[in-house]
Amino acid sequence: MPAAGHEQELDPSNSGAVANTPQVVKQKSETTSKNKQETKATKKESPNSFPTNVRSLISTGMLDGVPVKYVSAAREELRGIIKGSGYLCGCKKCNYSKALNAYEFERHANCKSKHPNNHIYFDNGKTIYQIVQELKSTPESMLFDTIQTVFGAPINQKAFRYWKESYQAATRELQRIYGKE
Repeated sequence: MPAAGHEQELDPSNSGAVANTPQVVKQKSETTSKNKQETKATKKESPNSFPTNVRSLISTGMLDGVPVKYVSAAREELRGIIKGSGYLCGCKKCNYSKALNAYEFERHANCKSKHPNNHIYFDNGKTIYQIVQELKSTPESMLFDTIQTVFGAPINQKAFRYWKESYQAATRELQRIYGKE
């Protein structure tokens, strides 16, 4: 608040200054609270953050076209291809024409578990969940190189470049706001 505006509130009398003080404090705390809420909303909605779960990783588009397979406890397999935020199912009924979420993909494999991403494998033998955990623990300096190789199959380079640029811009902005770490 400008100094001149603050002086006007304090000028009339001491009782007026005391009466106006809580309003000033309230406005300041409301502004601070509103800024914190906006920051939280931005962090939740930001597509620029590091993928911290399977859904956010798939939704980057980097894995579009990468083959996967659901492997049941009985070692039966259902092939699929990552597309958008789901899996194109390779069962006879779908024939790669229908995109499903992980639970639906699992159902098409005639299975049911609480954690389908623990059963969805890349050709390199790692599950999609294992990959997310591996990327979470990868140092930032090695992140981009690791993403290029960790899946065992070529990734969508255009989506990767877009995500990488967004990630770097978000990192720079956070460093600008909070200072370098």
